[in-house]
Amino acid sequence: MFDRLVELESFPLLDEEELRASVRREVAHALNTRCTLSLEQAGSLEPHERSALDYGLPDLRPLGPAATDTRLLERLIARAVEAYEPRLRQLHVSVRLPPEDEGAPIAVITARLAQGPIAEPISLPLRLDRNGRLVEVDGER
Repeated sequence: MFDRLVELESFPLLDEEELRASVRREVAHALNTRCTLSLEQAGSLEPHERSALDYGLPDLRPLGPAATDTRLLERLIARAVEAYEPRLRQLHVSVRLPPEDEGAPIAVITARLAQGPIAEPISLPLRLDRNGRLVEVDGER
């Protein structure tokens, strides 16, 4: 066991491109996984109150195109990402609804990507389907 711990220390940190790709993958996994929480539970739990059993987003089908649902979707995405991707700091999510029948909602996560003492800005565009479900994170399926 000690040998394995020593070996882990010899691994280099991810370079910036690898780190960004890793974060995109983890965000995509978290947002494409459905948990058993209700919309209300997921919206009210603080990120530190969630466990591995709560991983992901709740079923988003009850959400509609109303502005209040858009704000709830922003909060749900932000809380899921904050809970399960600790490398992102100062996270903000914005969701924009296109005019009716002109496409799916568009969301963007902006944050600071932290690796050690360095925190670089990162922007993760999210492609959503018409029901607000994640389809793609900046090229990562």
